[in-house]
Amino acid sequence: MASSQPGSWQRAAGASGSALAALLLLAAQPAAAFWNDRIEVFASETVTWDSNVFRISDRVDPQGVIGSGSRSDRILVHTLGATLDVPVSLQRFQAGYTWYATRYDRFDQLDFNGHTARADWLWSLTPRITGDLGGSDSKALANFATFTGATRDLVTSREAHARANFALTPSWLLHAGVVGAERKHDDPARRVNDVRSTTAELRMSYVSAQDNRIGVSVRREEGKSPEETVVQGTLFDNGYRQNSLGVVGRYQASGNSRFDGRIDYVRREYDQFTERDYSGPTFRLSHNWTPTGKLTIVTTAMREIAPLDDIQTTFVLLTGVSVKPRWDVTDKIAVQGSVEYSRWEYQAGRTVGTDYSHRVRSGGISVAYRPLRTVLLQAGILREVRTSTLANADYEVNVASLEARIGF
Repeated sequence: MASSQPGSWQRAAGASGSALAALLLLAAQPAAAFWNDRIEVFASETVTWDSNVFRISDRVDPQGVIGSGSRSDRILVHTLGATLDVPVSLQRFQAGYTWYATRYDRFDQLDFNGHTARADWLWSLTPRITGDLGGSDSKALANFATFTGATRDLVTSREAHARANFALTPSWLLHAGVVGAERKHDDPARRVNDVRSTTAELRMSYVSAQDNRIGVSVRREEGKSPEETVVQGTLFDNGYRQNSLGVVGRYQASGNSRFDGRIDYVRREYDQFTERDYSGPTFRLSHNWTPTGKLTIVTTAMREIAPLDDIQTTFVLLTGVSVKPRWDVTDKIAVQGSVEYSRWEYQAGRTVGTDYSHRVRSGGISVAYRPLRTVLLQAGILREVRTSTLANADYEVNVASLEARIGF
């Protein structure tokens, strides 16, 4: 649901944005692999045209912001990667690494090398006691929809998790998990946005014979700034505590219709600038409908606390809805669409001085064609429009991308 993020996605960083990237990924089909499909090595080339790389308003002269009269650029992304998926008895080990080089034609000051890495151990003591242990690491360009200007700011994101599921009886499932996360900017002016967080959850669910389930969840999250910084002459530590109590469920309405969701009551309290504190409901509800064997439509509605990404305020409430159909035309051709609407409400406090909001509308389509088992061709287009109550924070952007990928 986020606005398009040039530079924030692992492969087409600086170009296609998260919405178009998701379209291309969802349209893709599984690739071939070595060692009985347990290891895959792949390479890809992506060319993208972005009409408004820095997400600049039409009312603003780009010359004064980015030193160029043009907003558009052509971007090439060269990618190499490998994935691993190895079952061992009741265990499964998964890992992946992707390295990519992003090169701009006009705005070459943004050129960078990025990566994504992940590793997971899907463990099982018995069929009734299972879980996963793992983590991820990535480096990508900061989102120009959030940060104005032409600064090349690389963001490193790390995450580690440990989760366990205990089937106490065939009808009662206990889940416990801990997640630690870190986000760091390499631009010194944006390190006020660096954050470390730890989240713990305990959930008890009732599971029916039809795999319908309803459960109660308790979550605790704590976040803090890795380093203290000065904001408007004040020593600033962006520490917070967040507690939530919610209901989580799944309902299989029919063989081709399933509902999933959770509703929580959340209370977040900040150590400083407490006018940003929030108490209220959040939710995420989705409906997965498969009217035919080749067509799937996923509809999602949400109201959530957005990530800590903005340099001016660190509390954002996101409300939105999306519809994402996928049509497997043949065994070799898949078409994926996306229509999204979201409202980003920024609760400011003294770090900004006024509240504001963005409205983002986007729509896109992508096509994937696999002429051979090891070869994938993908093409996608995206249009996104943002309006805002903040002066000159609106923008329009069109993005088109073409990718060729080969796996071994």
